[in-house]
Amino acid sequence: MADAPGSVLGLECRLYVGAAGADKTVLATSTNELIVARSVELSLTSSLADVTVRASAWRLQRRALKEASISVELLYRPSDAKFKQLFDAYNEGTPVGIFVSDGFGSGLLCDASVTEFSQPQPLEEAVIVKATLLPTFTTRFPVWIDAA
Repeated sequence: MADAPGSVLGLECRLYVGAAGADKTVLATSTNELIVARSVELSLTSSLADVTVRASAWRLQRRALKEASISVELLYRPSDAKFKQLFDAYNEGTPVGIFVSDGFGSGLLCDASVTEFSQPQPLEEAVIVKATLLPTFTTRFPVWIDAA
């Protein structure tokens, strides 16, 4: 893949959905791209461990486990195969393989559980589904792929 330019637009980024356990090469194909995604938010955070000691007058904290969540807004298209795969994964409680890519080969590769599949129905807007995906373990741990 090409090097990322100095600035990357959201429309260059990609979200791929496939079978749990699939590697980046298998996931990052046009047939696995979630093309009905309008907005994707990858949130990377860390939990904190309290390491305060009596000698300090300050609370001391140390980064502990990494956490990730993927929030997606999708156009309501039940006929789209990837939309249906996410909906089925939510309904059946089965994980899916996910690659959240910057469009240039870097991103989060993991298996994820679909923990939310909400469908607001505003009067004068397109119906948008809000989905939340959280990394889970099936056959692998989440990993950050660096294209460089």
